[in-house]
Amino acid sequence: MNKKGFTLVELLATLVILGLVMAITFASISGIIKSGKEKSEVAFIKTLEDAINVYIDIDGRKKDYNSEVCKINKTHKQGVSIKKANDITFSDIINTTYKPIVESDMINPANKTQCLTSTNISLYKDDDSVFYYAFDSNNLNCLDTYNENVTTLPCDCINQMIKKKIKIKLPSRCE
Repeated sequence: MNKKGFTLVELLATLVILGLVMAITFASISGIIKSGKEKSEVAFIKTLEDAINVYIDIDGRKKDYNSEVCKINKTHKQGVSIKKANDITFSDIINTTYKPIVESDMINPANKTQCLTSTNISLYKDDDSVFYYAFDSNNLNCLDTYNENVTTLPCDCINQMIKKKIKIKLPSRCE
C-alpha cells in the first residue's frame, strides 16, 4: 500500500510543537515590548527632568525660597538649610520665554497619552544655591509602568520632611 499523507497523530504532534514554539515566541516578544515601554517612560521622565533643570537655570533662580523644609550636612558645612519656593506646574515651564518643552512634549511616547500639565513641581534651594526639585509621577496621569517620586532632594532631607509630615513620597533610591 502506497501512503501519500500524514496520519492524524503526526498532524497533532506537529500542531503541538508549533503551538509550543509560538507560545515561547509570544512570551519573549511581549517581554521585549514591556521592557521597551519601561525604557521609553524612563527616557520620557528624563526629558521632563531636563526641562525642569532648564526652567530652574532661567526662571527658577528668581523665585523666593523662604520656607525651610530640612537641614543637611555637606562635606564643607554642617546644617545647610534647604528652603522651598511656591510650586510651579509643567504649564509654567511650557509658557516660559525659553520653552524647554512644549505641549506636544507632554505626550508619553510609550502609550501616546497626554500628561497633565497641571502637575505640581516643588522647587528647593539650599544655602549654597544648589537647586532641587520634586514631583510625583503618578500625578501626570499618563504613565503605565513608572510610578516613582521624581526628586533630586537628598535622602536625609526627604526623611526629615516625612518626619515633619510634609507631603512627599520616599523614592526607591532612598529606601
